[in-house]
Amino acid sequence: MSNTGQKGITYLPDQGVYKITVGWRGKVVTRYLRGKHPKDLKKAVGMRNQVEKKLGKPRTDEVLRSFGYAQGQAWKRSGKKIVKTRRRRR
Repeated sequence: MSNTGQKGITYLPDQGVYKITVGWRGKVVTRYLRGKHPKDLKKAVGMRNQVEKKLGKPRTDEVLRSFGYAQGQAWKRSGKKIVKTRRRRR
């Protein structure tokens, strides 16, 4: 969860780094940027935008789901709905 108010950017105060995480189409790319909070937040946002561009992710502040991809492999939705149920033990 982000503690900076920016999507995919978390500041780790004990280590003094920003953790930048971008996920798209089954790939998750994580980068670290050393810096002080909030002074270097603009650098972290720039790095996140650069990683998103490299992955081909559309630029938006909304959370997007890349339909048709799971664990890096393409899948198709079938016409039948499969519902798995699980009984809880009490």
